[in-house]
Parts: sequence; C-alpha cells; structure tokens
Amino acid sequence: LLTSYWFAVFLNFNRPNMSGWNVYVKNLIESESSIRRVAIIGAQDGQVWACTAAPLGEDFTASAEELKELVSVFQNINEVPSNGLKLEGTRYIVPRVEENLIFGKRNKTGVFVFKTGKAIIIARFEGDSQEALACRASVEEMGNYLRQQGY
Repeated sequence: LLTSYWFAVFLNFNRPNMSGWNVYVKNLIESESSIRRVAIIGAQDGQVWACTAAPLGEDFTASAEELKELVSVFQNINEVPSNGLKLEGTRYIVPRVEENLIFGKRNKTGVFVFKTGKAIIIARFEGDSQEALACRASVEEMGNYLRQQGY
C-alpha cells in the first residue's frame, strides 16, 4: 500500500495538473526576455488553463471567441496564412505554418502558437527575427516536453 502511495505521489508530481500550469507559464515567460504574454489552453475547447498576468508579464486578454477560433484553425492549418490570425484583438499576418505550429507577425510583435495533443501554447513576443527565433525555440521546447508527458 505504501508503494502505491509513493507511486501516485510520483505521478502527480511529475505530471502537470490544472493548478500546476502556472509554473509552465512562468518558465516560458522567464525563458526569453522578448516574450510578453503566454497562455496555455485546452486543445479541445479553448479553455484557459493558465496565462500571464501582471506583475509576471503582461495580462493575456484573448476572448473566449478568439480562443475557440484558434482551436478550430488547427483543423485546416494550411488555410491560416490566407486568412491570418486574430488574437487579443490584433490581426496577425501568418507567413508560416507547420503541422502543429503557427507563426503570426504584425509590425514589431509576433505570436507563436504550438499545439500538442491536449494543449495549445500561445506566446506573444516583441522584436525582430532574432527574438522570433528565440521565442519559437522556447515554445517548441515546452511543447515537445508536454507531448512527451502525454499532453
């Protein structure tokens, strides 16, 4: 019985839970100085699991409608470049999509959106191509980690 208890503790400690998602948001925003806002949402329903809020980053302000739309664009991801992406009231030009990744750009800001099996990671950054590459690397690293953990 004691072994089962510790095994359960181990599983809970090593797998994110809904209240534990804030740690992932914090890690992502602290991983790269150009990242201003982060959110992790459910890949099925667009519900926010965790997001930035002052003083840790800027407030994430996407509407429920925008997040539901974001979930749906992954069903036809190749259409996103022609339609663009709207998030937090901003329309982004989408120069690049990959199987589970969307890159949106507008002036000196941009957004990376990465879909795992169960979650969608959103990171908004400020800067040029160097900052975009750094943001992408951080988002992909976290996304791949969550996939490995079954998310």
